[in-house]
Amino acid sequence: MEEVPKRKNKKVKKQNSTNYWPLKIFVMAVALSLSFSILSEFLMGATGIIVAIIVIVVFVLIAIITDMIGVAVTACTKEPFMAMSSKKIRGAKEGLMLIRNADKVASLCADVLGDVCGILSGAAGASIVAKITIDFQNANLTILVASLITALIAGVTIFGKALGKRKAMENCNSIILKVGKFLSLFTKQKSIDKNKKIK
Repeated sequence: MEEVPKRKNKKVKKQNSTNYWPLKIFVMAVALSLSFSILSEFLMGATGIIVAIIVIVVFVLIAIITDMIGVAVTACTKEPFMAMSSKKIRGAKEGLMLIRNADKVASLCADVLGDVCGILSGAAGASIVAKITIDFQNANLTILVASLITALIAGVTIFGKALGKRKAMENCNSIILKVGKFLSLFTKQKSIDKNKKIK
């Protein structure tokens, strides 16, 4: 008799979590965008073009990798990870958790991290344009350089994401297992900290 209310409470909690998810995504997107933007502006304002290029490369790589994870997690099925989890393979438990929350993980990786880094790489490109064209007298030349740099960043990002999506579809299980292994480092640390507190 007591099982029914418990199940209802679980369903209500899950529904409330789903309803608030878009708001959480909005807050995370604003927070990440603001922090990344401040960091990139600080780095590029205090240094030269080479550091600005490195910042762009880092943002583009983050956008490509997170997009791959977002695609891979939606392409995976639970069964292989349940089997690996029963065999105590490291990262399988965390991978299964990611698959069970595939919609949220895909949204966080592809929409939040991927898009934020894509936008900021464009902003970093604008900073490079400003540094290169500061002494230009010809407005048309300034526009041409700005257009070329913007097109190059967009092209590299789109090309990288296209390759990443294909790889993610073909190797979804291995990608999510690697992410799970990475996450297991933190979950193990948490369990160690809890054990220390109990003692």
